[in-house]
Amino acid sequence: VLGPEEIGHLLGVVDRLGVDHRAQQGLAPDAPVEIRNAVARPGGDALLPLLDWPATFPLMAEILGWNIQLTTSHVFIRTPTPDEAATFKAIGWHCDGPSPEKFPVVHGAHPRLYAKIGYFLTDLSEPDKGNLRVVPGSHLSATPPPRDPDSGDPAGAIQVTTRPGDAVLFEQRLWHAVGPNYAGEARKNIYIGYCYRWMKAIDFSAQSPELLARANPVQRQLLGHATSDLSYYLPMANGGEDVPLKAWLERHLAGER
Repeated sequence: VLGPEEIGHLLGVVDRLGVDHRAQQGLAPDAPVEIRNAVARPGGDALLPLLDWPATFPLMAEILGWNIQLTTSHVFIRTPTPDEAATFKAIGWHCDGPSPEKFPVVHGAHPRLYAKIGYFLTDLSEPDKGNLRVVPGSHLSATPPPRDPDSGDPAGAIQVTTRPGDAVLFEQRLWHAVGPNYAGEARKNIYIGYCYRWMKAIDFSAQSPELLARANPVQRQLLGHATSDLSYYLPMANGGEDVPLKAWLERHLAGER
């Protein structure tokens, strides 16, 4: 979903954010990096186009609907871990959000409340390069998947292989993790996550007026802009002014037909 020029541009953005983050945190130049609300960092507004990226966002809007907003803009630089065991997890097995037992259970499963798009900028076409690991089908159960006694991983777990410019969509109920990176280069990727407007975002309470001013109308909705608190729960209370994505999605779906 990203071409060579777009990949190069985003790699530059991620690298600059990484340099600034390491300097602020007093980290080594080769330390792994994790940046939340990256879109609000200095220079992070270069990530704004990913919020409504035309190759991916329409599918997300079709899945979640139009009353949504950003919940996370999450940048990762996962540096090589050549000395770690195969069982090493940079991030252990988990679902996103609160621990699963704190979500309501409906017909034996948790409801889908948010989802995210992972944009992968480096080559992960082979396993054990810090790949995203997932348990297919685990989103359909309210209980953690059983573990394989030999590997310690959930039964049926797989590594997701991607090429630079690929995107991966998955929702918060899916169990996932990150294993060791035995490659000679860092894994770099960006997650853009979406939730319903009546939910609290993971990364922020409110975005700055300066960032909102740089955004287009749909992006402003996604950044959490609203003219009244009531709009989050009754989005059409003011004639739909705060949810331009509604008309956008209606036009998009009409064009498909």
